[in-house]
Amino acid sequence: MADKFIALAKQDGRTLDQLQLQKLVYIAHGWCLAATGQPLTGDRPEAWDHGPIYRRLADALAGRGLDPVFGTTSCQADAETSSGLDAVEVAMIVRTYKEYGSFPASQLSNLTRRANAPWEQVYQRGAGRFKDISHLLVREQFVELASSSSRSRR
Repeated sequence: MADKFIALAKQDGRTLDQLQLQKLVYIAHGWCLAATGQPLTGDRPEAWDHGPIYRRLADALAGRGLDPVFGTTSCQADAETSSGLDAVEVAMIVRTYKEYGSFPASQLSNLTRRANAPWEQVYQRGAGRFKDISHLLVREQFVELASSSSRSRR
């Protein structure tokens, strides 16, 4: 899935760093849970210091710092590559990229660490550091975001 975000950025002549990738994957995963009830990835995000992080992706991208990421498949970061995604999942990734793909990592991090967000509920000032964030908590967050968004459009 991260490879799909990388490909979309490349089409725009842009690059993404590992923190941006982490947050985009989380946001797409959340919107997918809200829209379909199904996770976009089998991996659960974990409550790390800078927000929700996917451990396998973090392990694969370790040592890259703020450098652009040009692909993850070669380092086996993503079991679900773009070819393993169905049309709904690809559409969710494309929509997420269009809406959030130009945001800097700091802004994406702030979005995923809002008050009462799943990350905050699990992390609790470090007490839940590296603990899984359940799909249920993520789904609830994005269902609420969708609901508040539709209310504001009325």
